[in-house]
Amino acid sequence: MIDRSASNRIVGAFVFPEFWGNSSRVPSNLAALSDLGVNAIMTESNEYDFSAIEATHNSGLRFYAGVACFSDHVAHFHSLKEHPELWPILESGERRPQMEWYVGMTPIDSRRQEVVLATIGSIARTYPIDGLFLDFVRWPLHWEIELRPGRRKPLDSSFDPATLVKFEAACGALPGGLNSIPAKAAWIRENRLRDWIDFKCQVITDFVANARNILKDARPNAELGVYVVPDMDGMTEPLTGQRIRDLEPLADWIAPMLYHNILLQPPAWVGATLKEVSEIARAKTLPVAQADSNRDPSDSADWGPPMSAENFSACLSQVETQSDIGGLIVFPGSALLKGRGRVLRTMTQAHR
Repeated sequence: MIDRSASNRIVGAFVFPEFWGNSSRVPSNLAALSDLGVNAIMTESNEYDFSAIEATHNSGLRFYAGVACFSDHVAHFHSLKEHPELWPILESGERRPQMEWYVGMTPIDSRRQEVVLATIGSIARTYPIDGLFLDFVRWPLHWEIELRPGRRKPLDSSFDPATLVKFEAACGALPGGLNSIPAKAAWIRENRLRDWIDFKCQVITDFVANARNILKDARPNAELGVYVVPDMDGMTEPLTGQRIRDLEPLADWIAPMLYHNILLQPPAWVGATLKEVSEIARAKTLPVAQADSNRDPSDSADWGPPMSAENFSACLSQVETQSDIGGLIVFPGSALLKGRGRVLRTMTQAHR
């Protein structure tokens, strides 16, 4: 059983694969993070290295792997190019366009699901991980940009033929005479919107349940985490299919990605949004707090305007108002090594 006491709260740092690039600096960087109060490393990659996990454990830190379930942006959309049926189709009938680094995939495809589940099993059997987080376990949405205030409501997806066939099998046939995807999508949204949302949520919930079984069979003590999109004006669940009350029983950690600066929101938004999740997930809630606006000046991703240390401190204060949560994850963790560590140290020392 996971110890959910305040003294055993997780203080995680999410690091990208480049963190492990200079092996000679990894031990000192891990030690520096530990000195700041970090006790867990979260990362995500297509492959892992025993030496990285060993160094993490030698520093007294837990190691959590991650899998990008329904996105292949790291592989530069290789799967989408080889299997165009995975490309999400908008309610307009058009392919979902690439937005920055993201396209997404339709999560209904059984072959894609099998590939991801096999990857989870392989990681769990091969490496001494403490847990694994499911990322991009949702219907397609580049939520960091599309849910910003003032933007048009994102178009729903995916209305690809395979998804429509499975929706009809689950919820009943569509009327005849709907001869185009826009016509079918419009009819569904007008007449069976609740069925459509429930269907999307069930697809994600079923997949997470299968992922949990695979992980626990391979490594019974490994913890399953799920990165979830924060709610924005009631749009998140219908668009992503992430129904937190259904995912909570399946996961050891529910991790809302509270990237307030990317979403162009003030730090106060963090507290209110986190409360909505913690009322359901309680001590399983593990918020991901944004620490800085850019990890790399050459990166094309828009992480919001310049973000001060004071802004990060205000964000952490919002997290601190939730007493019954399981801790937090700092994103990106590398920011703690570049001037943001003092803010975190102040918070973690208060709990010692």
